[in-house]
Amino acid sequence: MSATQSISLLVSDVDRTLLTHDYVLPERVVDAIGRLQKNGVKVVLASARSPEALRPYAERLGLTSLAACFNGGWIGDLRSGVSLASTTIDREQGLAAMRMAAELGLNALWYGHDRVYALSTNAVVEHEVKITGESLAIVDTLDDLPGEPGKIMCVRTDRNDDAAFNVLQQELGASLSLVRSHWRLLEINPPGVSKRVAIEFLSEHLGMRRDACAAAGDAENDVEMLRWAQVALTVGNAIDEIKSFAAFTGPSCDEGGIAVAVDWLNNRLN
Repeated sequence: MSATQSISLLVSDVDRTLLTHDYVLPERVVDAIGRLQKNGVKVVLASARSPEALRPYAERLGLTSLAACFNGGWIGDLRSGVSLASTTIDREQGLAAMRMAAELGLNALWYGHDRVYALSTNAVVEHEVKITGESLAIVDTLDDLPGEPGKIMCVRTDRNDDAAFNVLQQELGASLSLVRSHWRLLEINPPGVSKRVAIEFLSEHLGMRRDACAAAGDAENDVEMLRWAQVALTVGNAIDEIKSFAAFTGPSCDEGGIAVAVDWLNNRLN
């Protein structure tokens, strides 16, 4: 039996994998995911997005019963909001990260329970919140940020300037999980949180062995999840590292390329 014939779970990234660069979910992708589910494969979304920002796409795909958000920091039922596993960033660590990001000239967003918080607004901040359709609240000082964040996202504007992200990864990497989901985005997550940990949790929760798991993704924060899975699927816009080991690479996400990869997997199932 080939590796693809025994797959019963697909865990998929969302942005720039299922969605286009313009955050559109192509109908051909919806149809391909539907065909895979009809063939008996459980599909779960795994995203850096919050539950609120992931829910509209999950609803269109019919995948609201189980999802991994905040890069795996929250795993639960999108429909009810009930979590199976949830962890947050320690408040003092979060405040220190926000302060450091501001000093480095980055835009930093604090993801709370029901909205996103920032110390100031500008076109960059407003663009990121518009993408996800979340509510934005501006606070006067760091002390006004509420509770403990599910994640902190830092945004840069110069594609060729890695310096600030490199500093954050060097200074915070020993105590928090930091990973890049796009050239402009650095995700700061609680320690031990990653999409690889999420897919392991999901497979155990669903009673599925590792060799029955496939994964799809395109970016740095997907790499370890894809390496862990028995079968890795990706799209033409993915980073080179992922394309180097993926079992199948479809066209760009802008062409609905993951549909081609999903159908390739579907055609190889028993």
